[in-house]
Amino acid sequence: MLRIVPLLYIVACMNQQPQLIYADGSANRYEISANELRYIPVKPEESSTGFYSGGEPARIALNEQQYSQLKKMFEAALAQTDQQIPDRIKTSGLVVVGEKQVILKPNAPAKLAIEAELKKIFETK
Repeated sequence: MLRIVPLLYIVACMNQQPQLIYADGSANRYEISANELRYIPVKPEESSTGFYSGGEPARIALNEQQYSQLKKMFEAALAQTDQQIPDRIKTSGLVVVGEKQVILKPNAPAKLAIEAELKKIFETK
């Protein structure tokens, strides 16, 4: 019985989906797990102007299809080196998949697609 426990732990870890994180050009943060999307907006005191507010925080349920679509888009963004820049600047997008992260150019198609998909998910809830 004791030998089964480590095996079950390994199998459970292998089946876990990575957390996805996206920070938009204003540093509003989206934390995405296999079944939930959390929006963590910038507060005025955190903004570069001292006035910008990203709005109200939100938490919504995700279905498997929504998570899979976002994961696919995030992984594509990691691979599209021509759309990436080395340092974070205003209006750029930060994409994180597990331990990997990239910064997308302000008008990168991958960035715009991720933001459109996030907006679509929020509008359907």
